[in-house]
Amino acid sequence: MNDIYSNFHLQREDVLARIAESLQLDKTRKERMESAYTSICTLISEDTGYFKGMDIDLYPHGSVRIGATVKPLKNDEFDLDMVLHINKPYYSFTPQQVYDELYKKLKNDGRYSNMVEKKRRCIRLNYAGDFHIDITIGCIIHSSDPNNLKVPDRELRNWVDSNPKGYADWFLKIANSVRESLLEGYYDKLYSVRAEIQELPTDEFYKKKPLQRAVQLIKRYRDIYFANNSDYATSSIILTTLAAHFYNGEPAIFDTIDNILSRIVSDSGRLSSGQRIKITNPVNPNEDFTDKWDTEPLLYKHFLEFSKDLYTKWQQMKKQFSESAPTYEFVFGENIYKGAIKEQVEKLGKISSDKLYNAGALIMSGQAKTDNRGNINPNTGTKNERHRDFGDK
Repeated sequence: MNDIYSNFHLQREDVLARIAESLQLDKTRKERMESAYTSICTLISEDTGYFKGMDIDLYPHGSVRIGATVKPLKNDEFDLDMVLHINKPYYSFTPQQVYDELYKKLKNDGRYSNMVEKKRRCIRLNYAGDFHIDITIGCIIHSSDPNNLKVPDRELRNWVDSNPKGYADWFLKIANSVRESLLEGYYDKLYSVRAEIQELPTDEFYKKKPLQRAVQLIKRYRDIYFANNSDYATSSIILTTLAAHFYNGEPAIFDTIDNILSRIVSDSGRLSSGQRIKITNPVNPNEDFTDKWDTEPLLYKHFLEFSKDLYTKWQQMKKQFSESAPTYEFVFGENIYKGAIKEQVEKLGKISSDKLYNAGALIMSGQAKTDNRGNINPNTGTKNERHRDFGDK
C-alpha cells in the first residue's frame, strides 16, 4: 500500500485538505445556523398574510450551497445567504413592494424585531455577533427559465438580474469535472484495507473536490492578507468565479491553486495600461462582478497585489515542509498548519513505516513528546520544542 510519507505530493495534498476541513464551520455553530435557517423558512412558508398562498421556494446559496465555506477570523461574523424565491413574474410586483413586505414580516415578529437590518439587495438578520443571515427576495422572469430572477435593488429602486441556483449549478459542474482526485484515489485504497487503520476520514473530507478546497484556501489567505485593510478585500464571488473559470480539471488541490494563480498573474500582465481583468456572471453575462473596479480602481490594485503575493508564496510552498513550513504558517495561520500536520501523523502515522518522518512532523507541529523509552509521540512524556535557528523568535 502507498505510504503517504514516501510521496511528498500526496502528503502535501492531505495536509491542504486537513487545513481546508479545519476552516469549515464547527459543529456547534453549524447547528445554530441550521436551526436559525429552519425557523426563518417556517415563518415565511406558514405566513397568513402577504405571502400566504404564494408559490415560493426557500434555499441557501453562496458558499454554503457550493461547499466552500470558511469560518471567519477572530471577531468576524460568518454569513449565510438564502433566497426567498417567488415563482411568479416580477412584473406582478414592484421591487419596493416585495422588499418591504419581507422586511415587515420579520420586523413584526418578536424573535427578529431587533435583528433586522436593511441592505441594498437583501435583508439581514444579525445573530448577536456570531453570524448573520442575508435573505434575498427574487421573482422569476419567465416560467420557461425559473432560475433566472429579478431581485429588488433599494438604491436603484428597480429590479436587477440574479441567478443564484444557476451560478451554483455552474460552479459544481466544473468542480465535478475531475474524474478522481488525488486524495480520492489514495483513500479509496485505504478503505479496501480498512483493518490497517482504525479511523478513516469521512467522505466529506476526501471526496470534496479540488476546486472547492482551492476556493476555501484562497479565501482563507484573502482574509489574512486583508485583515487590517478589509475595505479593499476582494469579494468571495470574484475569487470563486475566477477559480472556476481557470480550473482545468486538476486532480490535486495544490496544482489547482497553482494554475489559478498563474493564470491571474499572466492574464493581468498581458493587459495594456488602463485595462483590467473583467469577471462577469457566468449565467448572466450582463452582470459584471467587477464593475466597482472601474469606479474604485484601488480595489483592482489590491486584488492584483494579493494575487501576486499568494502566487509568490505558492511557489515557495513547492519545497519540502522542512523548508516551506514558515510559509504555510503565514498563509493559513500557525495553529491551523500545525494542527493539520499533527492530525495527519495521528491518523496516518500508524500505518507508515517512516517513523523518523513521523517524529519530525510531530516536532514541526509543536505537539511532540518523548516518553521514558526515548520514543517520540503526541501523547505522553516530556514535550519537545521545535528547533530554531539562533535568533529565530
